[in-house]
Formats: sequence, C-alpha cells, structure tokens
Amino acid sequence: MEENTGKYRKPRTIEELRDFCRDKGMPLEKMRFYIGEDYRGAEAFGIYKDENGDFVVYKNKSNNSRAVRYKGPDEAYAVNEIYEKIKAETELRKRKSHMYRSGGAPDSGMYEDRSAPRKRSPLSRYRGLIIFAVIAVIVVMIARGGGAPQKGYYRYNNSDYYYYDNEWYGYDYGLGTWLILDTVDAALSDNYNDYYVSDYYDESYGASDFTQSEYYDETSDGSYSDSSDSYYDDEDDYDWSWDDDDYDSGWDSWDSGDTDWDSDW
Repeated sequence: MEENTGKYRKPRTIEELRDFCRDKGMPLEKMRFYIGEDYRGAEAFGIYKDENGDFVVYKNKSNNSRAVRYKGPDEAYAVNEIYEKIKAETELRKRKSHMYRSGGAPDSGMYEDRSAPRKRSPLSRYRGLIIFAVIAVIVVMIARGGGAPQKGYYRYNNSDYYYYDNEWYGYDYGLGTWLILDTVDAALSDNYNDYYVSDYYDESYGASDFTQSEYYDETSDGSYSDSSDSYYDDEDDYDWSWDDDDYDSGWDSWDSGDTDWDSDW
C-alpha cells in the first residue's frame, strides 16, 4: 500500500485484499464480508478458492440462497469483483450519512422561540421527502452498478444471454447457436446486475461457450487476459478513491441492513 497519499494499489490476491481491509480498519464480520472463506450463513458477501482451484465470488441472500458472481481461475479478476463491491457498499453508506447530515439538526444556539407560531416554507415541508427521494435514486444507481453491463453470461427468464462489445446476444436453443439481438426486455437491460452469472463459461449452462462463437474476438477491447499479471495496466493499478476523507470513522456505525440482500449482487 502507498502510505499517506490516499493512493492505494488495487489488491490482486485474496491475501492482498485481507491486508487492504486490515489497513483500513474494516470490521469485516460486521460488514458481512468474508475474505477467503466459504461462509454459509445468510446475508453475506465473500470470496474463496475452492477445491478445484477456482476462485468463487458469492453473495448469500436473506433467504440463505447463494448467487455466484464469479467462478473461475482468474484470482485478480475475482478479487477485483469483491473489492469493488466493498467500495460500492462503503460509498452507499457515506452518501447516506452525508445526506442525513445535510438534512440535519440545527446547530446549538440556533433554536428559535418554540412558544410563538411559525410559518414553514413549502420547501421545508417536503424536505424529508426530497432527501428520501435522492437517497432512493442513489441506492438504485449503486445497485445497478452504473454505466454499461459487464462482459459475461446473464440468465433471465429461463434463457441465456451474453453481453459483449456493447451488444446483447441471446442463445437460440433450437439452432444451438448465439444470435445478436436488436433489443432485450427492459427488465434485463435496466436491472442487468440482478441477472449476471459470470464471465467464465460453465458446462452447467444451457447455452454453448460464447467465446467459441463467431462473434467473439480475443483481440477485442471487450475481452481481458486470463493472466492475473496482465489484468491491470499501469493506469488502473492504483485507486485514488480511498482518501483521507474516507469512511474510517464510521465503521462502528455500519448497518448491514442498508444492503439489498434480496438482489443477486
């Protein structure tokens, strides 16, 4: 880790991720993040290496069912998935905390005479609703991940989909092949994180391996190397978002109830 600069090298291994969390003083059990552990309890995020050597990134929902975010041989990719989720969950609480403070209680010495009737402006009457609406929008944006869907397999309405190079592809079970799609259902395009499966193919999928189709180009910007050493480039290797004005002082107030435990991620 870089010291006293706010600049942190992104973890590439489970051990480096443990070190990063320890460096930031994160109470991982309270945050419901289990690094290097196949935790089986409800309401948890985690990453571990299974008996076959694959790295598994998962989310256990409130009903104790499990959504596997990633399963495959690329440790750097797997670690980055859970690392970004830690950031997203932290950012959610930072923003909510900021919104509550900005909505806030009056400073000491600023109370007016409560015995006299006072008029409330239209804005003040609806301030609480406005704050609630803003928080709701932030939560939805974080839940959806923002931007475009990530490359990989999606499972929606009992059908297999793949997102690649800014295009959606659907699997035609009758023809036994992938087809490029002009449109997909709004439920999938708007809530793609809920239907994401993995970027790696598994024989348990009903569809064939997309990387073996005519649409896949290994040299495309939509792909990445399986080598952990080349997953990051020099520009992306460091993360400036963990600065001195971080959530460090708020770990004790972490409320796991702020997480949407019913979504896939």
